[in-house]
Amino acid sequence: MKRPSQSNWFSALLALLFALLLFFNANASNNSSVLVNTNQVYDEMLYNIPVQLEYDQDKYFVSGYEETVNVHLSSANRIQLNRESNEDTRNFQVVADLTKTSLGTSEIQLRVKGLSTAVTAEIEPKTITVTVEKKVTQSFDVQVQLPESIEAEGYTVEKTTISPKKVDITTGEETAKAIERVVAPLSNVKQSVDTIKQTVNVQALDNKGQVLSIENPAPQVRVVVELSLPSKEVGLSVAPTGSPPSGVANYTFSLSKLKAEIRGSNSVLDSIDAIEVPVDISNIRSSTKKKVKIPTSSEYIVSPEEVEVTINPIFTDSSVSYSETNGSQGSAGGYQSQQVPDSTPSSGSVSSSSSSSSSSEPVTETTTNDAPKENDTTEST
Repeated sequence: MKRPSQSNWFSALLALLFALLLFFNANASNNSSVLVNTNQVYDEMLYNIPVQLEYDQDKYFVSGYEETVNVHLSSANRIQLNRESNEDTRNFQVVADLTKTSLGTSEIQLRVKGLSTAVTAEIEPKTITVTVEKKVTQSFDVQVQLPESIEAEGYTVEKTTISPKKVDITTGEETAKAIERVVAPLSNVKQSVDTIKQTVNVQALDNKGQVLSIENPAPQVRVVVELSLPSKEVGLSVAPTGSPPSGVANYTFSLSKLKAEIRGSNSVLDSIDAIEVPVDISNIRSSTKKKVKIPTSSEYIVSPEEVEVTINPIFTDSSVSYSETNGSQGSAGGYQSQQVPDSTPSSGSVSSSSSSSSSSEPVTETTTNDAPKENDTTEST
């Protein structure tokens, strides 16, 4: 028979063994969980990251390189990765060390600077090609470079003003030798503009017209170009608007001018042969004179800007409605407008009168309809 002390000792030892077993089992589970978590890797692709050049900017001029690259970041630390991915919080830079690069064209290895040790980076592309020259500054006269559309559309340059007329260009020594001229390139303008006013950056060109690398930002100049626009004469016709009052069968119109001059690009002028002048005939029961603006648009300029129109109503006979005497009209208030270019009057629509109004025989009176004989004696006010 075992003694009580021996039994207690055995139970304590057994309990200790179970406790150790549970402890190591719990730690093994935690370590396994940690291993699983640390195996998770996060990725971010960053685009258009600027390349920082390290060189003596007072002595050298560098050109011909790609100014941005793409960077692939990866890390098991999501917080650090997000910090480096965010443009506002990132610490790293992509740099190209040119401090020991000789003059001429070279291929330079890129590297990442200031990146957290918890994050790795891969640059695409890994290298850039640069041209290193001695830095020089020279003065050049500036010439205006007009858009090709100016000449193609028939504009004539009357006067050109540049301020300043001469600029200092900073570039490489060899590039400066290749400069044939310095220009102020103007951008396209609206078709009806007769004066161009623009502030632009100058460009240096070689003898083939190719743009050369100069210091950025380039010098600016103010350019004013006065142009003479192509012009042509077009006919004017009346386009009645509104509704005539009761008792008025039709109207006759007299224009103070049958033609107007329009100015604009050749393509716009070629598309216009006549302009319809809208005349409101609402509530007109007596002979009326109006000054009406000639329609225009941003594509052309019209002269004169307005024309005087004399409106004469022709009344229906009290016993015969306008619809009875003119079967083609649906009501007593119907009317037509026609400008008469020659001595033989004819009936027609407003659109057809547009082309006939430019006839060489100026007749200022127009009529809205061939009045029936019954109305010939009707009083016209």
